[in-house]
Amino acid sequence: MMTSSANRRLQIATRIHYALKRELGCGIDVGRLLKQPLYARDVLLVCDACDDSDLRRLGKAFRGISAALLHDVSGIGASSTFGVSTYDTSMLAASRFDTAAGGAAAALPAAVPAPR
Repeated sequence: MMTSSANRRLQIATRIHYALKRELGCGIDVGRLLKQPLYARDVLLVCDACDDSDLRRLGKAFRGISAALLHDVSGIGASSTFGVSTYDTSMLAASRFDTAAGGAAAALPAAVPAPR
C-alpha cells in the first residue's frame, strides 16, 4: 500500500510528465523518475530551465516531497550520523608534526626571506 506522501509524489511525477510533453513535445519515464535519483535530477534540471512557471513549481514540489519521504523512510533527523568522522585521532598525538612536543614542525624556520 502506498503512503500518502508516495501517492502525492506519483501524482507530481505524472503532472511533470504531461507538462513536459506539452512544453517540449516529449514526456518522461515516470517510473524512472521515481526510482532513479540521477534521472530525477536531470528531469528536475530540465523543469528548472523551462520558461513554464508550472514546471518550475512542480519540480520544487517533487524535490520537497521526495526529501520528506526520504526523511520519513530513513529516519534521518537529529540522531543521524551522516557526516560524522570515524577517523582515529589517537595517532595524531605521536605525530612528528606535533609542535607542542617539539617535533619537526617546531624546527621549521619561522619565515622565508622575501626576494629582493
